[in-house]
Amino acid sequence: MRRDTEEVRERILRAAMRVFAEHGYFKAPASLIAREAGVSKGLIFWYFRSKDELILEVASKSLPIDVLDSCLSRGLRGAELLRCVGEGYLDKYSDPEMRNLMLHTMAASPLYPEIDERLRELCSAYVRKLAREAFGDDSPASRVRARSFFGSLMCYTLRPPRDIDRREYLENLLSILLAHPNPGRAPGERG
Repeated sequence: MRRDTEEVRERILRAAMRVFAEHGYFKAPASLIAREAGVSKGLIFWYFRSKDELILEVASKSLPIDVLDSCLSRGLRGAELLRCVGEGYLDKYSDPEMRNLMLHTMAASPLYPEIDERLRELCSAYVRKLAREAFGDDSPASRVRARSFFGSLMCYTLRPPRDIDRREYLENLLSILLAHPNPGRAPGERG
């Protein structure tokens, strides 16, 4: 019985992800999600108390926090950690549905304090963790490098260059980020 319940809930979530990716969080009616999931509208609200609760769960899944958690939990450091995060990020958002959901999630953040908080956590606590593990500290310069890494990945995700494949892009990005072992100092400046 529990397995069936989990399967139905997951089916509703997958349908909501597809519908929200196409129509956005605010224009997608619950009836369309129900039709896509093959369930009644009432059943959606049995599993999720409100459309907002469903939006919050989908929004959480649309962020790259799962990619970061997975890579950080493996105990990787330096280039290996950045490569893991970069590959996971690019894999996740090579799916147009996930890419659209991420954009809808960012657009919805001013209206949902929970989403805004998850984005803050991503851009602060997770950036600090990544900076410490990838660059050896969480100094302002290392945090800027970590943010630059995410910004570059997002830029690739939104508009991949036609003349640079994904692997080459990531390797060049890692090379640039890891080129200066003392961030915050200009190349050639002595400490």
